This record gives sequence, structure tokens and C-alpha cells, in this order.
Amino acid sequence: MIVALLFWSVLACAWWIALPGDAPGRRWHLVHMALPGAVLALAVLAPPLGPPLLAALTAGAATLAIALAGWTAGDRLGNHALMDIVYPLMALGTALAMILAAGGDRPGPWVALALMAIWAARLFTQMLGTNLHHEREPYASLRRKFGPRWRVWSFFAVYALQGVIVWLWCLPFAFATPAPGAASSTGLRATDWAGIAIWLIGFLFQAVGDRQLATFRSDPANRGRIMDKGLWALTRHPNYFGEAVMWWGYFLFALAHPWGWIGILAPLHATWFMGWGSATPGTERHMRKSRGADAWDAYAARVPRFIPWVRL
Repeated sequence: MIVALLFWSVLACAWWIALPGDAPGRRWHLVHMALPGAVLALAVLAPPLGPPLLAALTAGAATLAIALAGWTAGDRLGNHALMDIVYPLMALGTALAMILAAGGDRPGPWVALALMAIWAARLFTQMLGTNLHHEREPYASLRRKFGPRWRVWSFFAVYALQGVIVWLWCLPFAFATPAPGAASSTGLRATDWAGIAIWLIGFLFQAVGDRQLATFRSDPANRGRIMDKGLWALTRHPNYFGEAVMWWGYFLFALAHPWGWIGILAPLHATWFMGWGSATPGTERHMRKSRGADAWDAYAARVPRFIPWVRL
């Protein structure tokens, strides 16, 4: 534990030193570079949390290795939009490492991992077709903004930051195995089945929403127009909403452990990130600029921002 704390302290210091004064979201970086250290301290101060948090910290090595591999490939290709391709692989690898480190033979964690594998395969295939051959926004703009500094800063700004976020979101997988000595069924629990149902709702929102948008964009007559049919008439971002809902599904698997409720930090963060922190606000700014303020504002007046039928 001490070695892990020292290692992360060195990495966080390097992150802080590399952080440019004009970097977007400086507070965002400061908070996330401190998170793993806070988890380490919690594992030391709260012994009952030790085993699952130790599993999470062990899995952090897998997250870091995938981040480093992604950054190396992106640096060589001059294309850090590869992060969007690496993202589902990073989540899947981190979740797998947490399950292996936690041990146990309960089927729940492996069912949750199978669900994530389905999601990862779909998203990886989709991103491979759009992000492999050229650097998309916002990565291209960041490269222009930071110039020579981007080669080093890109590791922290893109891969380390998103690595910490993915690691936090995968935290329920570390709790999906019951505590040693606790009564455990060999089958799926009621909360596991609820997690499967919620995950399926989220997956359908994301997959169907992406399919509807792709079909809309394939028609030249729709160039420059706003997609407002199907799921896009219920929420302006059905794909992001679906992503958040899936992480709530994974959280329910964590309730196999008496301390699994701590894993609620994962879907809360994912929901905030997708709906209000980064994903939705960035897309909304781009859409308002590219589709026209009047057209976008009219769409926003008709359709909820994130949660269907809820005006927030």
C-alpha cells in the first residue's frame, strides 16, 4: 500500500508540474490527480474496505498500462483521438483486473463483465470507424493550442485523466465479490437481475440512439439539420444518457458486498460527467455553433437536455 501511495504521489507531482497555466479545466485535473491517493488513504484508515479497495488499486496498474499504450500509439500516429477507441478497452481491462484481484467464484461479477464486453465491442467498432484515420475534435484543437508542449501534456490531459475517470467508474467491480465469510449464493442475486435490467435499458438507449443518428446523417438531405426524431425527441443526448444508465446497472452488482454502496460514487460521477460535466456541454456548444443558435435553441426548448421527460 505504501509503495502504491509513493508511486501515485510521484505521478501526481509530474502531472501537476506538466499542467499548463492555460489548460482547460485545471480544477478538474487537480481533483482527479488526487483521487487515487484519497482511495489509498481510505483503504488504510478503514480496514473493512481494505480488500475491495486493494483490488481496485491493483487494477489501477492495468488502467495505467492501457493508458500508456494508448498514448504511445497516439503519439506515434499524431492522433490522440485514439483515446475514444482505447476508452472501451480501458474500461473492460480495468473491470477484469478488479474481478481477478477480488477473487471469489460468484457468477455476478462475470455477468457484469460480459455486459461490459458487449458494450465495449460495439463502441470499439464504432469508434474504430471514425477516429482511427484522423484526429477529431477536441484533440486537434488541443494539439494546435499547446504546440510542442502537447507531446508530454497529452498523456496527462487525455490518457491519465480519462484513465482515472474510468478507474473510478469501474469501482463497483471491486465490490461485486462478497466479503470473506459472508453468506453467498451460487446464483445471481435479485440486485444482479435488477442490474441486468437497468443495463439493458441504458444499452438500448445508446445503441438505438447511435443507429438512428447514423441513419439520419447518411441522408445528404439532412446535412446541417438537427436530428429530432426517435429517441432524439425524448432527450437531446440519448447516447450519453444510455451510457450513464449502464453504469448504474454495474453499481447494483456491487451490492453483493456489505460496503458495496460506496460504489455509488461511480454512477453518480458518470451521470454528472455525461450530463453536466463534460460530454453533453461540449457537444451542445458544438451543435449550437454548427447548426445555428436559433435552430438549436428551438430544439432545446422542445426536448429535455439529458434525462427523458425531465427538465434539468
